[in-house]
Amino acid sequence: MGPALVLISVFVAWLGIRNARAVARQKATLDIIEKFESTEHYRSLNEAFSATRKAGGFAALHDPQSDEERKARADVQDYLNHYELVAIGIRNNILDEKIYKEWMGSAVVRDWNAAASYIQRERWRLNEAKDDFVYRPRLYASYQWLASRFSRDALRLTNASSDKPQLMHAGGPGDDPLPEPNDPGPAPPAIVDDP
Repeated sequence: MGPALVLISVFVAWLGIRNARAVARQKATLDIIEKFESTEHYRSLNEAFSATRKAGGFAALHDPQSDEERKARADVQDYLNHYELVAIGIRNNILDEKIYKEWMGSAVVRDWNAAASYIQRERWRLNEAKDDFVYRPRLYASYQWLASRFSRDALRLTNASSDKPQLMHAGGPGDDPLPEPNDPGPAPPAIVDDP
């Protein structure tokens, strides 16, 4: 009787932990949705993205020439970064996919498809050492995964989805070269105490 009681206790404890995690995941998802829907910051990002989407103005954001275009680019990047962060949360079982899909599923796919050509161009990064463009599929990869998971109509981007850019120099902030993911970069300068 003793070992059976221990097994039942362990099972009940496991169920409790599993349920507590599910509730925490659901609450975190509702919190992120509420923040996106209600805070002025996210509302302004949504307005900027929607205005760009409706005007078909993503192409100008690759090499912004005016302060207005630079602000629009930053807003669009922040808006897409929000979706990427949510997708990472869902992919890592931190956020609840079912709740997020029910509330935001169609918007996730609509916005992905609207920005797909912009994202595709952003994935091509200049490798100055080789004087050529390199395709970086990891840029917004989690967002692509989420949009594809929510709908078969979500565009799937690969290096074959578009030709390399013809420009052989950095034309705008989207063409700035990125460090390799495993490259720690230069060492920080040493801190020297003045005597």
